Amino acid sequence: MGERIRVVVVDDHALFRTGVVQSLAFDNAIEVVGEGETAAEAVQLARDLAPDLILLDVSMPGNGIEAAREILHMPEPPRVAMLTVSESDDDVMHALEVGAVGYLPKGIRMPELIAAVRSLTEGRNVVSPDLALRALTNRVRAEASPLTFLSDQEKRTLRLVASGLSNREVGERLDVQEKTVKYHVTNILRKLKARNRVEAALIAKREWNDLGDKVM
Repeated sequence: MGERIRVVVVDDHALFRTGVVQSLAFDNAIEVVGEGETAAEAVQLARDLAPDLILLDVSMPGNGIEAAREILHMPEPPRVAMLTVSESDDDVMHALEVGAVGYLPKGIRMPELIAAVRSLTEGRNVVSPDLALRALTNRVRAEASPLTFLSDQEKRTLRLVASGLSNREVGERLDVQEKTVKYHVTNILRKLKARNRVEAALIAKREWNDLGDKVM
């Protein structure tokens, strides 16, 4: 038998971490050489043990994605994969952006986990196509929309302005003073690069198809 695949598992939930280690032990080609609970421990284990692969939780103390970033800046880093419950678009994209080659759900079954570890150490990436596509699509949509830069209060104000309400009426609906509404409208026009309320309303109607929905 050739050299075993050397893996480090870092997760602050001890019971889950033990389950992962025990699952990987069913494959004689895989050896878990280290365990940790925090981002700092992950970085130290990567330095000290030089594993082939390190599995990181996203939400552990110190942040798993930040740990991945630091590990992947090492001269000869191991391959890094996230093993996490988080399906947040931001977490998926940030993990991939820092260089993680895998993003695995914690609900993964033992045979799938073992197969993923083997694939990752053979140089392949392992990320759910649906998860990656959704995260990328939502990121592109968010970056393409000028409304991304508005605060929640500014969005509520814009919805009412786009519905045809005056500043006074908007203030009554949102229970704020009229001068506060004027302040928000000024910021909205600046952020949307709109010359007036009409242009801002047109942008809102283009981006939102649900202006009839409640705004609070």
